[in-house]
Amino acid sequence: MTDPTPSFDSASVAAVLAQRSREDRDALLDDLVTMLTGVVPGVQVQRSLLRRRVSAIRLPLAGAVYLLKRGSHGGFEASRQQEVRGVVVRTVPLEIDAFLSELGVAIDEELRRTEHGRAALEKWLTANA
Repeated sequence: MTDPTPSFDSASVAAVLAQRSREDRDALLDDLVTMLTGVVPGVQVQRSLLRRRVSAIRLPLAGAVYLLKRGSHGGFEASRQQEVRGVVVRTVPLEIDAFLSELGVAIDEELRRTEHGRAALEKWLTANA
């Protein structure tokens, strides 16, 4: 019998994000914020004024800036931006599945580089099992 808990070696962030996006889209932004705040430098979180619910997250990773915003009617607006010296020179809108796949790979690479990142990823994978 296999262990149902994903491990750092057997699961990727991309796979976990894809699964979470199918299971509970409302919790997707909250999950990202929980995992990445304090782990990936430069993460910016926007919250709604009244409910303090996460409305957007901005992640500078691997030479790009990934933006995920909660859209109207429970959807998401996802994009990747190319930034040069703090100025956005190009924005590429992405479908949510393509965005999560690309973001997951970038997060995997970033978190696997550092001890702190590996520990955070292991904790997040265990909590989302």
